Order: sequence, then structure tokens, then C-alpha cells
Amino acid sequence: MKVLLGVAAAVAIVIPLVAVGDVGPPAHLQITEREPGLYAVQWRVPKALPPRAVPAPEFPETCRPTSERTVLDQPGAWLLAREWRCESCIAGQVVGMRYPFPDLSLTTVVRVDLLSGDRLAHVLTPGEGPWRLPEGTAAPDWVLAARRAVVAGVSHVLGSWVHLAFLFVIGVLGGSRQTIRLASAFTLGQVAGVLWAGYVIGMGAVPAQIGFALGVVIVARQALEPAEARRRLAILVGAAGLIHGLGIAALLTLDLGEEGARVPGQLIAVLGMDAAHLVGGVAVALLWARVSRRPAGARVRQALVYAAGAASMALCMALAIQVRVAQTGAVASSLQVPVGSGVSPTTAVAGSQRVAPAAPDAPVQSFLAVEPLEVRHEAMLRLAGLTQELGLDAESTLDIEAQPEILERLAQLVLESASVRVDGEIPQALLRRADFMTVDPTGALPRPNPIPEAVGEAVVGVVVAYPTAAVPRTVSLRWARFPTAVATVPTTVIDPEGATSRKLTTAEPSLTWENTLAEDPLPTVAAIEVEPVTLPLPWLSLPLLALSALLTFAAIRGRRATLSLAAARVLLALAFMVGPLLQTAVALPESAGRTPSRRQARRILAGLLPNIYRAMEFRDEATIYDRLAVSVTGETLSDVYLEQRRTLEVEERGGAQARVEAVEIVEAEDIQSREHGFGVRSTWTVGGMVTHFGHRHFRQNRYNAWIEIVPVDGTWKIQRIEVLEQERVR
Repeated sequence: MKVLLGVAAAVAIVIPLVAVGDVGPPAHLQITEREPGLYAVQWRVPKALPPRAVPAPEFPETCRPTSERTVLDQPGAWLLAREWRCESCIAGQVVGMRYPFPDLSLTTVVRVDLLSGDRLAHVLTPGEGPWRLPEGTAAPDWVLAARRAVVAGVSHVLGSWVHLAFLFVIGVLGGSRQTIRLASAFTLGQVAGVLWAGYVIGMGAVPAQIGFALGVVIVARQALEPAEARRRLAILVGAAGLIHGLGIAALLTLDLGEEGARVPGQLIAVLGMDAAHLVGGVAVALLWARVSRRPAGARVRQALVYAAGAASMALCMALAIQVRVAQTGAVASSLQVPVGSGVSPTTAVAGSQRVAPAAPDAPVQSFLAVEPLEVRHEAMLRLAGLTQELGLDAESTLDIEAQPEILERLAQLVLESASVRVDGEIPQALLRRADFMTVDPTGALPRPNPIPEAVGEAVVGVVVAYPTAAVPRTVSLRWARFPTAVATVPTTVIDPEGATSRKLTTAEPSLTWENTLAEDPLPTVAAIEVEPVTLPLPWLSLPLLALSALLTFAAIRGRRATLSLAAARVLLALAFMVGPLLQTAVALPESAGRTPSRRQARRILAGLLPNIYRAMEFRDEATIYDRLAVSVTGETLSDVYLEQRRTLEVEERGGAQARVEAVEIVEAEDIQSREHGFGVRSTWTVGGMVTHFGHRHFRQNRYNAWIEIVPVDGTWKIQRIEVLEQERVR
């Protein structure tokens, strides 16, 4: 049973990605949150794209660049950088890469690192629109989210002249008490509207604004009447609040950072509006009490009320016209004939599959691949140009029985003629393989089964690997001896960020690669700690909350109920606003290792699954075991490793192994508690780059599996995986 579980785990997690469609080197977009709302953005674009086609990052509308764009001209890529400032965290919002010419778009690997600890990754396919980031997976900061909701409510009131007109109208209707009653009626209506919209059905922002503006017009009309002639003011104001509340979801898309918390977030925003109405309305009432004593007070009041009513009516008309124009524009645009460029946005583009110049007649070609933990020399040899060296007839056919000897001679030729130095030292050379190859425009693959080879067309690939402990500083390749009748050797050096090519000759038989990489591609594996549930203590809020509770209790006891309850609401809003200024988090006892929420489970998986892929990028067995043990329990560790080794022998392309670029957790659902740990059904995608014989191939798979995770010595580890679905994306 343990073996079956281990095999299942290996198939789900570490099986190399299978190529479905080959593309060229991808672009990379790295977004790093330096401080709340400030993002350092770096994007790297292969020079396969000309400067005029270099893309730019795409950010939410609430973000603005705060620095000039810098450009670094690297050997194989353009490296660009800039900073953006956003009004709020970009989690849950859209980011992407905007290409000037859609038909020149590339596969783009997007990575986002947030201060919350979220590490998000996604692969944008050519022509794909922007990516909506998942909601943050960190435990929500309820105190900060509540403050944002209150501030959003207050800002909404102060930034809307209809709300300001409403404040004035209720302020001149008859003293502070009347103002408080009407503001309270509006808030009760809003609360009812928010609840109805959240759990039944709401309305759009424009109808809600029109309804609210009409309510202000009607209340303004009542303000022109004598006090004894006014009717049902509280009902009218409450109805206006109800309509406005029905549209809150469209006007303010707020939540408290957790699933199902959108309605509570909107209710706290209503509390902020209520506080603004109370403070602003009472201020207007007190000011008007002074102005109304003057002889011209009645005429001024009448003129201002007319102005407020007229402005509200103008808003109604403007919004109605806006809706009509938008509908007309939508109809007109649907009748237009689209003008196409003649090229599909998803067409493969410049940069394409080959990163080395084509040399179909060269007897010998060299490809030096510099990987994070390995330098690989790949030689492609055409027998037609080596007949003198090998003593073969160019018109003959090489039988299957004679092929092993030729492969051995060619492998020895490469080992003896070409030498590699890493950081000035001669590393141990490991002959990875020597095969007859199938060569076409999409790449070169070893033949799975031998066949008689025509000498005039046969191609042999020899792969020699040089393991390294890290990314080298320098790598040099030297052809000390050229085969007979070979004058030049076209050579390409390919690193994680680009490629350069030149021809080696007897006069200049060597080249040197220097490390100018913008970032260190060495894979890292880190344990995922079991985090306890914490309770925030907002120290500045506690006395305000206590005072608000006392005033509420006094209102219930009938002691100046109207004023006490109004003051309690204002203090409550103020408590939410000052909460984040001074707070500490207290870990709840026995909370570590509890069954997580969906977002927390996604956070755990986002750490564990990439760890396993990164561990398998190492080359020596002991290091792989050590890295796997960080994220996999001992019961399945050996089976995972052995299955991966077996699978690599079958799936390697020309000796190359995929370097994982992005692991994206798409979903974490059906979370079930276990005696130790929890189980979760997860969907994730894996994208990786394979470099071999002058080509780069991007591979991506999607997996759906049942995963069981347990806490071990304060860290989360995978105990079991059962594959449910597996799909080749590309």
C-alpha cells in the first residue's frame, strides 16, 4: 500500500512536464511589494523582440507609476524596471503584460511577492489578457480591513456632492435632534438595503444614485414647507437610504479579507457614512441655528434648499442621459465591422522555438547550456561531414548493429576534443548520453528505437554534463582539436535569461560566458511553518469601544437615547479608524495545526508543491533527499525519489531536465479535518522551461489531486497524494 501511495505521489508531483506546444524564451514579470502600496516592478524580455515591441506591465486603474522606467541592455534580453504606487493591495486585482503588437506577444511568467507572505505565480499564454490575482492567502487583518471600510464610507460621503446636499437639507430641517433622527433613518434604510442586496438581489450603481438623488429632491421640497405641513420625513429619508444601500455593492466593493465577509465590510462602510452624516449634519444644524436668526435667514435658507434640490435633479438627468448614451454606444459598437490585422493574436512569433542560428550543413555544432546546478555541453554531429574522420561511405547505410561503435567513437571525440572550465576549474565530465537524433524545426529528439541510418542524413547528439554547486561566475568552452575537414564549429551559449552565438575556428577555438544574470535562478526550498491563529488587540480602540458600549447601554435605559446612540455610533466608527495605529497580535492557545480555511490551505500548498519541484532540480541524490524531506514525510520520501529517477530516464529530451518557472495553485477545496492534519482537493498548474540543442521549449501541465498534509515538528508536510486528473496544457 505504501508503494502505491508513493507512486501516486510521484506521478502527481514530480513527473516531468510533457511538451504539447513549443514556444520561445518567455518574458518574465516580477512584482515585489516593498512597503504597503509600493511595488517594485522588473520585467525581462528576450531580444527576440525589437525595442519597439517591448511590452509594459499592466496594473489596476488605482495604481500610478512613481518613477521613470530604466532599461538595462543585457546580452540576451532587455531588463526594465519601474515603481508603482497603488491605493490598496493588488491581491484580487488584475495584472499583466501589455504588448504593443498582439501578434508579437510571448509566453509571460508572472511572479508576485506580497508583504503578507503570499508568493503568487502564473503563466500568461500569448494573446491572453491580464491575470486576476487570487485573494491574499494570509490570515486577514480584520482591524486594518475595518479601518479601510470606515474610511471608504467617510470618503464616499465627502466626495459626493449629493451626500453633501443631503447633509445640508437635513441640517436645516429643524435642529440637531431632528438631524440625528433623519441621519439615523437614512442609515437604517441603508442597512436594510445592504442586507437585501447581499443575500437576495441588489441594483447597479447608477439606479441607486438616481434613486438617492430623487430622495434628496423630495426631502428638499419638504424643507420648503412649514414645519406643521411636513409629512413622513423619516420614511422618505429611510426610503432614500434603502435605495442607496441596494447599490452599495456596486459603489463600494469592500470586504474584510475573508470569504463571506463582503456584506460585513459594506455594513462597516455604512457606519463610516453614518458617522459623516451625523457629524456633518449636526455641524450644519448648529451653524444654521446662528444664521437663521438674521433677518435674511429665511430667504437664504429657501435659496440654498432650492439649489440643493436643483442640483440633485440635475444629477438625475445627467445619470439618465449617461445610461442612454452608454446603451446607444453599445448598440452602435455591436454593428461595426471589425478590422483585423490578418494575424491571430495567438499566432506564434519572433523569438519562436529556436534560440540558436540554424546551421543545417555544419558537421559539428556546439550548444553550451548554463543551468543553475549544471553546465551542459551538447554537440550535434552530422555524419555526412565526418565521413573522413569516421572512415564511412557517405552513400552507405549504417546498420543497427554497427551503430553503438559509431556512437562510442563520437562521444569519445567530443570528450577528447572539447573541454569545459567552470570558474577556472576543470569539473568532472559526465557523459549523459549519445543518440541518433530526429531533427526538425521544433527541435531535436533522441530516437526511441534504433533504425538503419543513412550516413548522408544521420545526426548524432552527444550530451556531456558538468554538475555545479551553484550558478557559475564564468564558463569557458574550448575545442582543442577540430575533426578532419571541419573548419568552424557554430556555438551557442544559452543561460536562463538569453542566448549568444559565435563560430569557433582553429584561430579562435574558445569562448567564455560571464554571469550577468539579473537574478539568481538557484532553486530554494524552505519549510512551511505551522502558524497559530492570532487575535489582534487594537489598544487605542479598546477605550473607545468601551465608551461606545456605555453610551449604547445609556440609550437603551432611555437616557437621552437619541444623542447617546448617535455618539455611540460615531465613537464606534472612530475606534475602527484608529485601530491599526497601535495593536499587537496574541496567539490563541492550541490553535496551531487546526484545519485551515480555503485561503490558508492555498497558502500552505503554495509553499509545499513548489518545494518539491525545486528539490528535484538538484542533481545529487543526497541533496535531493534532504530537500524533499523538508516538505514530504519519511513514509513516502523514498518512493517519490525513486519514481522520479525512473520517470526522468524515460522523459528526458536530449538529456535536458525541465527547470520549473511557475507553480500556480488554482484551487483548494473540500477541506476535511483529520486526526493529524487535514486533507484538501487541489488543482494546480506547473510551467517549466527545457533547453536542449539550441531550442527552448515551455511545458505546462495541470493537476487535480487529493492531498493529505500533516504537521511535523512545527512544519507542514505532505503525507499522501492521490491523483484525480492530469491534463497537458501545452
